Amino acid sequence: MITKTPDVTRVTNRHRSSEATSQEDQCCGTSPTVVSCYDLLDLVFPVCGLTDLTDGMYHGDPAVSYQQAQRNQAEWLLDQVKCSANSRLLDVGCGYGRLLEAARQRGAQALGLTVSPRQVASCRQRGLDARLLDYRELDGSWDGEFDCIVANGSMEHFVQPRDAALGWQEMVYRQLFQDCHRLLDPASPSGRMVATVIHFHRFRPDPQDLLKLPCRFPMLSDRFHLALLERVMGGYYPSNDQLVRCASPHFDLVGQVDGTEDYRRTSEEWLRCVRRSFISWKTAPRLLKRLVPRLLHRPLHTSFAISLLFTASWQWQFRGADPPMRLLRLVWQHRNATLPPLHESPDDDRCHTLVGPSSFASQQFA
Repeated sequence: MITKTPDVTRVTNRHRSSEATSQEDQCCGTSPTVVSCYDLLDLVFPVCGLTDLTDGMYHGDPAVSYQQAQRNQAEWLLDQVKCSANSRLLDVGCGYGRLLEAARQRGAQALGLTVSPRQVASCRQRGLDARLLDYRELDGSWDGEFDCIVANGSMEHFVQPRDAALGWQEMVYRQLFQDCHRLLDPASPSGRMVATVIHFHRFRPDPQDLLKLPCRFPMLSDRFHLALLERVMGGYYPSNDQLVRCASPHFDLVGQVDGTEDYRRTSEEWLRCVRRSFISWKTAPRLLKRLVPRLLHRPLHTSFAISLLFTASWQWQFRGADPPMRLLRLVWQHRNATLPPLHESPDDDRCHTLVGPSSFASQQFA
């Protein structure tokens, strides 16, 4: 068990303000929309029998079950960061602790971060070390404390449309990789970071469109889906190779796998399961008991979220021969060289030099 206690013991939800004194002040903190999203998912998903919030790995086999796919993904992620007995692993966005549990079975010391109190409680009930923290709250006392880092489906929440509209997206990502670089032990035999991240693929939308109400756009149009997802989930995705550029001062990309089809299958299973639960006499009363009070407290957010059962906006992202988004699994290796402090200008050119290959065949990397 990792016993270090951070100075900050709860998530600070900073609302972005035009009166903030710096770009860093405005970009830091967890978006209230993201916190609301997970608060709602924590009410619904467990009742539906779902305890995983990221893609599975089906290996192209239609016979692989949803549960097995989730186990496959956890083991693959741990393999990529060379997680073994006594490895010190940081899971950024740990959810209900699937990866923490798999790491514990390998004899690793795993620490999970989440913005959801219910997820922390769920993990701790099973003896897992989960903290109610934003990754930005790990200060300098944590430097070099980890052998490996996993960000499994959390990165798409780190940048908001307002950040992108102001030109701060790459600054946020560069700061993320600088933070992860300092958290990793440079003498570790692993020194790896792996992430599963949704990327804009078919087009990159105007971030201002995502800030508008969905009703401003034609029903079920691309911009309708994006605006609705922003209202419920929060976040503005990276574009192809953007993370590779921003990581390049601190990490070398050593692996990239396209998991879009896996996420499509996972998302379709979520939709089927939640829809079944809302019409089941066993689970529908429990869902209504949980959602009615929230509908009264947060009517707009809850209504938008329920509408996803009809619009299938989340699933829209991964459907079709040329889907609007794609899910990439990215593996990075820590650079041991000491780097100068990060220059925070959005126009900093350092992340525009691509280091390492920009695309790989879909395969596993040792």
